[in-house]
Amino acid sequence: MAKITAAHLAIQAFALLQENTPAADVKATLAIDESTMWSKVSALVYEKAKVEARQERDKDARRPHVSATSNAEITDLLALNEQLAGYALLAPPTITVAEFKKIGQLAAGLPASESAILAYLDSIITSPKMCAILKQGFEYSPAFQSFTSLVDAAISAYYQENYVSAFLTLVPVVEGLILRWNGFDGTGPEPKPEFEAIRKFVGNSYLRQPNPGNVLFHDVYVKASQAILNKHLYLNSETGSAYANFSRHLAAHLLSNEAFATQPNCVRLFILLDALLKVHNYETKPAKDPRFHVDEPLLQRDVLRYQLLIAQQRMFRKALEQFFPAAPNDASQEPIDVKPG
Repeated sequence: MAKITAAHLAIQAFALLQENTPAADVKATLAIDESTMWSKVSALVYEKAKVEARQERDKDARRPHVSATSNAEITDLLALNEQLAGYALLAPPTITVAEFKKIGQLAAGLPASESAILAYLDSIITSPKMCAILKQGFEYSPAFQSFTSLVDAAISAYYQENYVSAFLTLVPVVEGLILRWNGFDGTGPEPKPEFEAIRKFVGNSYLRQPNPGNVLFHDVYVKASQAILNKHLYLNSETGSAYANFSRHLAAHLLSNEAFATQPNCVRLFILLDALLKVHNYETKPAKDPRFHVDEPLLQRDVLRYQLLIAQQRMFRKALEQFFPAAPNDASQEPIDVKPG
């Protein structure tokens, strides 16, 4: 009797997954009980899904009146995120082609252009509309709904330039999001996953869904998110230091007097959370992306509320500057400005 190989099982698994069969049912149907075998099979399926997606994009590029991100552009995005990962940054999933090109142009000037990149990313990811959409992404995701008030509180604190509160509110949301994604909510008998499993969770997305939605962009943002988690936010402090002190461990244990709850690190957290929500959507394939399950009245209310917070903070800042002029060269009075829109 011929030995059944991972490659043979991967062909069958891919066919089942193309019919939207849940991964657990695929494993049961093909009697794949061993985790080592599933790891091999799911990795092969994932690569096959990417190959087919690239072929489809090549076809789209030759079709008239069809606009789609090309394979070359996706390769450039992977390279850009790999470069930005060294600064605990990534290009947000919601950027336009023009914004992507602008970030690429700025990245060519790194490290000198880091502050310019941060300011540009800030103008994109923390605009009132994008923050309202981020909040809505939590509000309409059953697994993450309980974090909505925390995300909203962090956004409000950010607009009020209370970066310490914003950062310390968002840091646990990252871990909570991963735990809920993993099915842990503290109510069952199962113990909390070990920290190493949490740290590697996003990078193991292919094990949970080898044929995700929009697989090429799934690959982009899995790699970018995992790099930031491994190299910075969840970096073991005994093995190195996170860039710009973008470290959960430092925030949780106050291991040094270095500043970590800064405006740039708040921007990093907003971008990371946005990317994690995107990966979750690709992996779980919901009928609608919760971030754009637009409850228009609610969205507009949140946008207006955030715009008012920005306006109030600007008035407050002007009043302080009038009565208490900043000392010359006082860098603390020069935050990255947040723009309504």
